[in-house]
Amino acid sequence: MEASVAYALFLHRQELQRRQMLYVRVSKTKIQLTKELIAEQKQRLSSCSPEDLQILSRQTQFKRQLQQKLKHRNKQLKVIAKQQERRG
Repeated sequence: MEASVAYALFLHRQELQRRQMLYVRVSKTKIQLTKELIAEQKQRLSSCSPEDLQILSRQTQFKRQLQQKLKHRNKQLKVIAKQQERRG
């Protein structure tokens, strides 16, 4: 395991251990970890088996879905903040 993957895993574990887990922070660390795993796998692309390629494809799809969820969550938070400003 490369240092960047190990560090991304460390950050993600730290976020999971917090008393108040914030969805955005956990998602960001999960995206970073997945990104590092994808990069590591791409470096070994020439020696990949068909199963490895399927795993790489699933990891890439997972990362995209998580990024989309995070964007949607950020939009929701902005709308909530605007609504609270109007009320407050």
